[in-house]
Amino acid sequence: MHLATEAEFKEWLLHPVTQQVRQMLEAKREELRRQWEGGAFTDYALEAVALVNVGNLGTCKGYAFVAELDYEQFIAESEDGKSVGA
Repeated sequence: MHLATEAEFKEWLLHPVTQQVRQMLEAKREELRRQWEGGAFTDYALEAVALVNVGNLGTCKGYAFVAELDYEQFIAESEDGKSVGA
């Protein structure tokens, strides 16, 4: 597997589709925040509130991971941590 170099990663970040996807993820994350602030995930059953909030927290963290991914995180999360072609 070819692990992108830093230059390739930066090129990917600048690609219009990448920028659109990151903007969409950030918008979805913000929408979840607004829903949470508005009480959309509140329920009379404590267990239901906890489960919904944990699920949405995980979703937000997933959105943030991709929307805020930088090269150092990319390398750290790669299988072998070695950049090919650098």
